Amino acid sequence: MALINHTRLQAVLSMSQQHQPQLIRMISTLLADAEKNISQIQSYAKAQQQQELQQTLHKIRGGYATLGAEDLAHASKTLELSLEQQLPLSETDLAEFISIYRQSCVVLQQEITKLQADIGSGQTELDIIQLYYLLRQHNMQACDLVQNNQEQLKQLLTKAVADNFSQHVFALNFSAAAAILQPFLPPEQRSTNT
Repeated sequence: MALINHTRLQAVLSMSQQHQPQLIRMISTLLADAEKNISQIQSYAKAQQQQELQQTLHKIRGGYATLGAEDLAHASKTLELSLEQQLPLSETDLAEFISIYRQSCVVLQQEITKLQADIGSGQTELDIIQLYYLLRQHNMQACDLVQNNQEQLKQLLTKAVADNFSQHVFALNFSAAAAILQPFLPPEQRSTNT
């Protein structure tokens, strides 16, 4: 087994290029919750709350196994099975699990950082007309354009308007976002309704 199965991780990350920023945010949230989860695990183990501990391990295993964290998934499954059989967990078993969990998070964060740098270096200039039409068509690619062009949006719309615009886009309220963007279109594009 490997700490991270890079083939599986790359498969997940490349499944949907148009939704990649959302996927990266979701993975980042998963990684950000790691220390909170570790604290919960330690607390549940100390209080001998077996069911809560087992549920937390199961939740971690599911999320991280999908991303290719094979060692973590295996360690979690081993602890879950011990708990199912009502066997006590040793401090060593728990410490080993936490160590694998943290190592997996570090490697996944490195992969996400590398991917974000690749996305950033390949991003193109903001095409406001294309963005407007994507919004009008309720196309999720609009989220990518907005995510990757925040600075350009702030220059074009002003910071306050750009922030409001981005909130509508990320809330998937594309019609409201298109209405905010419409006055900034070239004059020949403003009256178009398609």
